[in-house]
Amino acid sequence: MKKLFALLALSGAVALPAVAQMTPAETNLDKNAARMESRNARGGQLTAVSAEQAQANALQRCANLPAMYKTDCEARVKGQGQVSGSVIGGGLVKETVTTLPQSELDAMMKSHQPMTLPAR
Repeated sequence: MKKLFALLALSGAVALPAVAQMTPAETNLDKNAARMESRNARGGQLTAVSAEQAQANALQRCANLPAMYKTDCEARVKGQGQVSGSVIGGGLVKETVTTLPQSELDAMMKSHQPMTLPAR
């Protein structure tokens, strides 16, 4: 009987989701954000984001991109283009293709400033 109970307990522990087994140090959430989220959850102050709010937030992230990339970013946010991959497999790849006349592409490439990443 003890062996059966031990086997059931072990099976239950193995079946727990990986996130539930993470310690706070293993998450990518910074401590202040985690504390604020915890405080809001305890106080019942967490709010759900509507689909419209989520899309507006995503479109706002496209706003700072150069014009050359902005249109494609907005198209991907709105669900246009092709999607491949999976979240479990490491992420989704969203692809849009824009065809431009060569003269327009050349003009865009000449005026395009390379994007720089922030220094660490």
